[in-house]
Amino acid sequence: MITPFLQAWADRRGNVRRRDFIKQLSIPAAASGVCQLSWRDMLIAQAAELRKKQKSMILLWMDGGPSQFETFNPKPDSQNQGPAKTISTKLPGTAFAEFWPKVANIADQISFIRSMKTGEADHFRAIKLVRTGYPINPTIAYPTWGSVVAHERFEAAFELPAFVRIGDPRIKTRDVNSGVLGARYDSFKIKQPGELPDDVRLRLESDVLHRRLGLTDALDAEFAKTGADDVVKEKRDIYNRTSRFLTSPRLKTFDLAEEPAPLRDAYGHTRFGQGCLLARRLVEEGVSFVEVFSHGDSYDAGWDTHKAGFRDTPKLCGEADPAFATLVTDLKDRGMLDDTLVVWMGEFGRTPKLKKDGGRDHYAKGWITAMTGGGVQPGRVLGATDKDGIDVTERPVDIPELFTTFCHVLALDHEHEYVTPEDQPLKLVNKGGKKIEELF
Repeated sequence: MITPFLQAWADRRGNVRRRDFIKQLSIPAAASGVCQLSWRDMLIAQAAELRKKQKSMILLWMDGGPSQFETFNPKPDSQNQGPAKTISTKLPGTAFAEFWPKVANIADQISFIRSMKTGEADHFRAIKLVRTGYPINPTIAYPTWGSVVAHERFEAAFELPAFVRIGDPRIKTRDVNSGVLGARYDSFKIKQPGELPDDVRLRLESDVLHRRLGLTDALDAEFAKTGADDVVKEKRDIYNRTSRFLTSPRLKTFDLAEEPAPLRDAYGHTRFGQGCLLARRLVEEGVSFVEVFSHGDSYDAGWDTHKAGFRDTPKLCGEADPAFATLVTDLKDRGMLDDTLVVWMGEFGRTPKLKKDGGRDHYAKGWITAMTGGGVQPGRVLGATDKDGIDVTERPVDIPELFTTFCHVLALDHEHEYVTPEDQPLKLVNKGGKKIEELF
């Protein structure tokens, strides 16, 4: 971790007045008679420190749609519950399904929404809605929320990506990327926690790389004279950012071997468990948005438990439970939870009616989301469904409210508009409503 050497005055969102920044830069130079670090190096280091003052978000994505009955809204007195028993939690009067003992033990540090209500029960359409905040539109490729955050938080001097995705979606055709925001704001993808992609490994000495980039710049300068200024500028931007990333000491952030074995054990030696550990390391270094995919190490269906739900769901929960609980505890122990919003959710829930083989179909009329950190009041249970889990009976929550809440935590204006490359203005939140007041 870099120790800050510039004590520039920053506002609540990490913005620094240019005059103060230059004044602070002059101090070490005056003291030593020469500034030992370049302006660029100082700007990079300062940008990293300022990013750490901003709140980050970790999305734990239960790919396929987790059952509310087998997670955080069981109905023990209903025939719809099935064989899953319930356990008590640190929240008086609140029970979970038996597969979540570790989360139950810290439930007073998390808030749970039991009344999510959306109109999409098809995977493709629901994923588009819940990951972007916008209903599907064949004429516009709305960006996933991580890309929106990356766009709003983009800082060219920061060496790490603003948006990192750990794991893959089960079905790639249902994936959501940066859409109209373009490749600059797409996620940096890690398939296996602790392993960087092969194309990220530097295969030559850094001084050789910089000499080659210098030659490329000279050739580009000649090309720019032909009227290709914009093309050259975009290419240089990509090359410069990539070279900073490849040669950055911050790449060690992706190396989980630096973590103590007991902590790695606590997260669980699964892709999701180690992905949650990597997510903590990334936000600790200033990454704005990290999403971690959960769909089990053994099952192609993931949380989409149409079949054999009685068999598969306990194992899925068994991977997610220690990872979720340890992430929350780890962030809190490090003093990071107040500055990190952690959200657990999928695209919808599962039907109250059970199939003969223990499976449940898609259900969007009363599903669940859990969140903690970032100023969210812990230990809240918001909304309710009836005794059989069929209809929402208290405080329905929709997607605009949820995304407005994300904006509130991240200090983003949900009414703010960005302009697509096609000159179309889009608000951060579609039909933005009010934040979920009960969580604050």
